[in-house]
This record gives sequence, C-alpha cells and structure tokens, in this order.
Amino acid sequence: MELDKRGHWLVAYTKPRAEKKLAEHATKIGLEVYLPLKRERRKWSDRWKWVETPLIPSHLFVQMEPERRDQLYNSPGFVRFLFWLKRPALVKDDEIQTLKRWMNDFDHENVNVTNFEPGQRIQVQSGPLMGRFGKVAESRGQVLHLILDDLGLIIQVSVLETQIEAVKHSHPTF
Repeated sequence: MELDKRGHWLVAYTKPRAEKKLAEHATKIGLEVYLPLKRERRKWSDRWKWVETPLIPSHLFVQMEPERRDQLYNSPGFVRFLFWLKRPALVKDDEIQTLKRWMNDFDHENVNVTNFEPGQRIQVQSGPLMGRFGKVAESRGQVLHLILDDLGLIIQVSVLETQIEAVKHSHPTF
C-alpha cells in the first residue's frame, strides 16, 4: 500500500511547553505542521491576560513521509513520534482539516482536551462540533467530554453553549 505523501500526518510528542518552538523549527526545515491553539485567559500576579495555548499539550502534527521522520530527531523540544502497532501513528488529512475547521470557524475558548475513555453515542446539534457524531466519555455538570475517535482524544465542551442529542440508531462511524 503506497502512502499518499500529502494525505497523512505524523504526531510528534514534545517536551512540555515546547510545541511552538518545534513547530517553528519544523517549518524552517520545510515541513508542513499544524499546531491547534486555543485562547484562554490566564491570571498573572497583577493582571489577567489572554494567551494562546496548545489544544493538545505536548503534541504537534507534522505532514511528512514516515520514512523521513529522522528530520526531527535532533530538533529542539522534540521527544518522539507516537506509534500505533509498532508503526508511526498516522492521522488522516480529513481529520486535520476537520480540526482546522473547528478551530477556525467557531469560538473555541470552552474546548479542552483530556485523556481517552469510551462512552455513549451522541450527535452534536449546535456549537463548534455541530452535525458531528461522537461518543460521550464523561459528563460533569455543565461540561461534556466527547470522543474524537481517530485521534484518541476527548474534546471537552460546555453544554451551556452546545446542544447534544443521543443517537437512537447506529451510525456507520461507530
């Protein structure tokens, strides 16, 4: 099976808070990267400030051939690539494009990512994930955790701003 050079992304694991530095370095050496960022309000000792932080801490998506991943091994902030079944974990271009669309088209200040835990099937009726099917991993008051299957992540969404509906029939992606 031949890999489409522009069709898959590798996932680089970085040192803590080194995602932006590695993204800049990878771009300088000619690689296409995607680092989803979210805006959040942080408190300093004397003021509040809006900062951009990675949506998925310590992870960077890099579009490259798996055989050429040695280009990043000695890069500042790089730790390793993620693997699945003894092969580099590949993320489909469609998933990256969907993530880019969610991050660009919608207010994402209430979106966070936590670890993966499987759950109930749902369809999102409004908000940044509108029209998407997923699984509920956890519900804590006004916060719902939705599984993004292909990335193995849980997206955290405020139910005050998003309408969720249980799926009554099986959806092909499950």
